[in-house]
Amino acid sequence: MAKSSTILVATLAMAVGFMVFVISQIDLSIYSQSMHNSNAIGDAPWEILNNNTKSDKNGEYRSNNKMNIIQTGQQNRIVTNDNNIHLDEAILKTSNNNNDHDQSQATTKSIKNSKIKSKTKIVAITDSQYSQIALSWHRKLTSLGYTTHTIAAADDDSLTYLRSQTNISVEPLLHPQSSGWPVARGKPQELRRRIFATRWVYILGQLKLGNHILLTDADNIFVRYMPLEVMEDSEYDVFHAHCGDFPIRFLSMGFVVCGGMAWLRSSEGTVRYVASILEQCGWGGMDEDAEDGDGRAGDGMVMKAKAARCDDQQVVNSKFFFNSLNYTWDEEETRPRLEQGFWKGESSGRSLVTGHRFKLWSVDMCYRGPVNGSFGRCPDANVNWVAMPTNTMTSEKQLDKVRDRKLRVEQWFRFCRNGTSIGDGGFQL
Repeated sequence: MAKSSTILVATLAMAVGFMVFVISQIDLSIYSQSMHNSNAIGDAPWEILNNNTKSDKNGEYRSNNKMNIIQTGQQNRIVTNDNNIHLDEAILKTSNNNNDHDQSQATTKSIKNSKIKSKTKIVAITDSQYSQIALSWHRKLTSLGYTTHTIAAADDDSLTYLRSQTNISVEPLLHPQSSGWPVARGKPQELRRRIFATRWVYILGQLKLGNHILLTDADNIFVRYMPLEVMEDSEYDVFHAHCGDFPIRFLSMGFVVCGGMAWLRSSEGTVRYVASILEQCGWGGMDEDAEDGDGRAGDGMVMKAKAARCDDQQVVNSKFFFNSLNYTWDEEETRPRLEQGFWKGESSGRSLVTGHRFKLWSVDMCYRGPVNGSFGRCPDANVNWVAMPTNTMTSEKQLDKVRDRKLRVEQWFRFCRNGTSIGDGGFQL
């Protein structure tokens, strides 16, 4: 009897053990499936491991706004559903400082075959002086059919004003608890240098979140809708716009590019490129002393960081002029030269230091020059996407900024858009 009882108990124990094993496997299967589902298209997590940002096999950074907490070493970084994020210093460190050419090339692949595709965030920076201009910029892009554009405000007045408007996406350029806030302060030259440099702090954080960035000045005139997939599906990491004749000091190399008109892919090569800009701007990194808050300062990503100072257009062009990033051109015959004159075409190449591939839009595509055209003509209306008029044709003296930009827009559509009325979906103040 005792023997039978022992056998019965053993049998029951084995049965219970088997049931526990089966349940655990079911739970494990469900957990594995849920983890698999969290990596579905548009919902790919990214994290920091050993202070290195994780990227996918194509070198693109990934974010997951649905995760509430991401473990980052010994710290927790809070991520909310509306993309308001506290970034620790590790996030803004470049993931790889290795300048090995072969390794850099591996991080600049096209995203055409990527299962998870990032989207482009269009951003213009403003302060209180340009807030009306930025508002018009936002409404113009909306009228053209764009949906991912936002304004990054550099001070409290512009942030408050733009938040009071309807159907406007606005966020602070830096977290208002940052030591660099407000960014727009100081004398005019100091103010400009702080804004121009700090927008690259913002860009770096966005790239590491998995967002591609189309950076524009608030007074750039978008004249037609062009799908952003044109850049996203290309092989290039950075697109530059020709900038006419400024900065003059670099014109001898045959071209200059704009600081306020560029497209940047969320890739390791681009992150290294942007980090090199910030290094030259003397950026101090994240603000470690800032107190934690709820982070709800805007509708997009916010950062507790120090402001930077520099003329970014001087910095970006110096990298070409001094070839500090070891640029090479894909086709020597298309490399921009002085003898090509003003109306330059497309050209492309690669940095052997960062690994990023770049392309220069044609002047017809992104035009910066006189409001009534240059050398007897305006950009091709079938090609032109963005206009950046550099002047107004008026006898008025000492125009304020808003009036000046309004006149540039009115005169641009009068002289160079074949009589297109700005009242028909145009850019108005």
